[in-house]
Amino acid sequence: MPFGRAGVLGGVLVLLCSCAPVVPPVAPPGEVVGGPTADYYRKWVNGPNPAGDPSIFPINVWMQDPSEVVDGKLVGAAYREIGVPATLGLWDDPAWSRRRDALFATGWSAYVSHGKVDSVLADPGHARSFLGYLLVDEPDMQKSSGGRLHPEFQPSAVLRVAQETRAKDPSRPTVVNFGAWMGTPKGRERYGFVEQSYEDDMRTYCSAADIASADYYGWSDADSGVVGAFRYGEVVDTMRRWCGADKPVFGFVETGHPYEDGELISPDQVESAVWNCVLHGANGINYFAHSFYPEGRGDFASAVSRADVASRLKALNARLQALAPVLNAPAVGGVQGKGVAEGKGAVPVAVLHKVVEGWHYVFVQADGDEARPGSARTRVELSLPLGARGDVEVLDEGRSVAVVDGVLVDDFEPYQVHVYRFATS
Repeated sequence: MPFGRAGVLGGVLVLLCSCAPVVPPVAPPGEVVGGPTADYYRKWVNGPNPAGDPSIFPINVWMQDPSEVVDGKLVGAAYREIGVPATLGLWDDPAWSRRRDALFATGWSAYVSHGKVDSVLADPGHARSFLGYLLVDEPDMQKSSGGRLHPEFQPSAVLRVAQETRAKDPSRPTVVNFGAWMGTPKGRERYGFVEQSYEDDMRTYCSAADIASADYYGWSDADSGVVGAFRYGEVVDTMRRWCGADKPVFGFVETGHPYEDGELISPDQVESAVWNCVLHGANGINYFAHSFYPEGRGDFASAVSRADVASRLKALNARLQALAPVLNAPAVGGVQGKGVAEGKGAVPVAVLHKVVEGWHYVFVQADGDEARPGSARTRVELSLPLGARGDVEVLDEGRSVAVVDGVLVDDFEPYQVHVYRFATS
């Protein structure tokens, strides 16, 4: 959610915990790219992927009303048509029953408030409609809302709720979405009311989540001073530092206009942000479709109400699913990239390398950084693993690129992603 807007999670009540939490070890910075494989989900028989199917790449949209109608269609049906099978959150308010019924009617799925665990367990006939429990939104930021401590959002309190929820329903995962105080490199500067230490608090928070994410809208947040696609991967990298390699971290990308001062995100920017999350190792994507200023005031379904965005997401989500067996494979090293952009000089290049059934897949994007945020037409030089030779296929582009002495050189449009496939002898 945007800064200053509390998540609407009625019934998300947490209790203080006096026990010492068990937290995962910190992964060395820069060493973790990617998280667990799809087998991770097998532990939850009613979760999002109980079979551990590697052909599923998780895609959700934040807090939707399945009973809302957009262009003559129920929102749940509209999202399914563009390849978004679940809502991350279902408003827990007096209209919850209506939303739940629309969820059933459209065949959509939801992560619901942990306050609904008893209702979920009492309805086994609709078990597959409920994928897990959203415990809280942005506890790292909400705990200091208004300059005072809100103890129900302290790390130990959130962990206590996670433990209670897991004990009640071990068949579904817990989900926590965090904000900028946890999900950005400079988050510690504004994080208030430290419970242990900043580092320990972040790891305790993450231990409450079986699936974690953090929202920071790098194309729309004018307060950041520097916007760009690189911000999204930066969040994934930061979250991986706290959550380690054994937990899914999802990217978060806006589809509308969540800030009064920022810009309305374009379809090109949405796509660049999604790919930047993926190339930095995100294990799934959450879309934030709430649009407040000024074009979409009150539009909570901008991912489907904006026709140009919906069309782009349909194609993008389909491609992510087609690549799911690759994206769900462990990340490996062995590929280095460097880029030179027209009029900008050297620019950072994001590289993700996977190996599936003997085939190497290399995802590349010239994504920039805070010092060089704007992408441009870029020539990228990739150093490939020993044994790569001949022509390398560029997936979905109908062309190939020659490898000379283990080096591939290719051109990129701004924020473009190329996916290369090759075998080594």
